Amino acid sequence: MVVRRMVQQGLAVIAVAVLAAACGGGGDEPSTPSRDRSTTVPTSAPSVPTTAPTQIVPPQPGNPPQGSGTVVIRTRTLSGTPVPNVPVNLSLIQPCDPAKRDIPLGGTEVLRRDAVTDGNGAATFSVPIGCYHFGMGTPPPGTTPVPEGMHSLFLVRDGELAAGELRFQEPDLPAPCAAQTIVHELDDIGELGSHNATVTECDGTWAVIAWDVPGDSMRIVRRTPDGWATYVYFPHNVCWAKASADGVPTRLKEYFNC
Repeated sequence: MVVRRMVQQGLAVIAVAVLAAACGGGGDEPSTPSRDRSTTVPTSAPSVPTTAPTQIVPPQPGNPPQGSGTVVIRTRTLSGTPVPNVPVNLSLIQPCDPAKRDIPLGGTEVLRRDAVTDGNGAATFSVPIGCYHFGMGTPPPGTTPVPEGMHSLFLVRDGELAAGELRFQEPDLPAPCAAQTIVHELDDIGELGSHNATVTECDGTWAVIAWDVPGDSMRIVRRTPDGWATYVYFPHNVCWAKASADGVPTRLKEYFNC
């Protein structure tokens, strides 16, 4: 009995010691609070592209499209009567700026169109914007073109309509308007008497006459009691105010530049 009591006492002592060790947790050393094990993951920096971005370059503008327009050439007598079946032509001249409405010397014909006027004395062309000369071929038998030199017209804007006119003498001129009559009565024509003359704008009192020689042989003539006499030679510097006072008819105003 004594031995059993001693064993029980020893076990009790061991149990108390174990319990004390568990409660002391390391003796007299101060306890260290546990470290917060949570971690903050740093935000990653923006990724940097390894290659430069592709640069978008707008396409180079091409040449603007060439505009076009319409040209109508009319063939008329001085009174406005249509002259049909007249061969006409239209020539594009370059270089030339149509906005300036002047064809410089030295231009080249780069496009030509030919046609014949219809029963209304008109021929229509669809052509590019630009500067043009126009004229006629051999006129129909029995017609007399007005000798007006080089004709020009201009198409400036896309879709524009431009018109040109080629004029003819009236088919039935008064007898005094015959070229041979005027040439015979003029006393200052010199060597022009050996060349062919054409009379236009004639009403029996005033007329325009020109000879088929190089240079400007045109003149305005008027009929006097002694026959036809020269009023002005071309070129001239007579102004319209004086010409009008001298009796020149309004239809001839275009022949005076001031």
